[in-house]
Amino acid sequence: MKKTINNFRTVLAATIAITAIAVSARAANLSDKDNQFLAGYEKVHTALAADDLSTAKSAAKDLGEEGSAIAQAGSLKDARAGFEKLSNHAKTLVTGQPGYHVAHCPMLNKDWVQTSTTIANPYGGKEMIGCGEIQK
Repeated sequence: MKKTINNFRTVLAATIAITAIAVSARAANLSDKDNQFLAGYEKVHTALAADDLSTAKSAAKDLGEEGSAIAQAGSLKDARAGFEKLSNHAKTLVTGQPGYHVAHCPMLNKDWVQTSTTIANPYGGKEMIGCGEIQK
């Protein structure tokens, strides 16, 4: 019985080590382009959470074609619709990355990525700034 438990512990420890190496390797795989996207995304997120359309549009221009819907938005509602598409891309990029958190607003059923653990809801702006919870 002791031998079985020791074998199980060895296999478990090896599995944990391999998983940690795989996650670490994935975390190191963000390209410069991905890092630039996430930095620009964070600026747009911060602006939308503050209901600042002008800053959101300006920050979105740095995202090139991906940010064009926000850069051309005529209202916060339009900018937030464009931000949802950016959020889907951001969620894919940050999977397994340290320092990023996927948040979810249950009232609006929307997700976004942020670097802080303090909720800053870009979809609800100042009226719903704290609505949401960290998912991952």
